[in-house]
Amino acid sequence: MFRIFALIGLFGFATLGFAAEPEVLAGSWKGNWTSSANGHTGPLNARIDVGGGDKVVVHFRGRFLKVVPFLYRSQLTVVGTDEMGTHLSGSQKLPLFGTFTTSATVKNGQFHASFQSGKDGGEFHMTRIGN
Repeated sequence: MFRIFALIGLFGFATLGFAAEPEVLAGSWKGNWTSSANGHTGPLNARIDVGGGDKVVVHFRGRFLKVVPFLYRSQLTVVGTDEMGTHLSGSQKLPLFGTFTTSATVKNGQFHASFQSGKDGGEFHMTRIGN
């Protein structure tokens, strides 16, 4: 009987090591964005601030058409963590773009997101560069 409990305990302890750890989200990120609607691309930087609970605030800044700067703030919600990474999602209204929806996965210091609005869609790819 002791062996059975020992095996159950050992198995339970071993599986704890496989639980997905939340990704460190807060800090500075650098990368690019690409539009799937028209092929435009440009640099993208972000600062992520972790709020209370499952909320994060992302301050994006980048350039469109190589010279036109843009910035916007987005609140994203951590919707899950698994072996694929930490998953975030959010939606908001932006002037001239309508409702802007973002779904992202962060793993090993890499931020990969897809975005969709009434007029555009595409991807963000960024790497964590510091605090």
